Amino acid sequence: MLFSKGRLRQDIDARIFLADLIAAMNLEILPITPAIAVLAQSAIFVHKDPADRLIAATAIHYRAPLITKDDHLHHIQALQTIW
Repeated sequence: MLFSKGRLRQDIDARIFLADLIAAMNLEILPITPAIAVLAQSAIFVHKDPADRLIAATAIHYRAPLITKDDHLHHIQALQTIW
């Protein structure tokens, strides 16, 4: 969406940009598993944004801290947040 809105580079294909970014930062891409999808729909979330719910559910599933300033996510006890 950021590419289509012109908020990120327009001179390179989004797939190439993302592949380069992932390689440069040595990132690991985690899949959305059925368990994560189910967790994202659980009652622990008051957040309405489905993308944020999936991101938070992924962090909970992998027991990873989530860097966010979203107040809705800071109040979830199962989620460790930073920032």
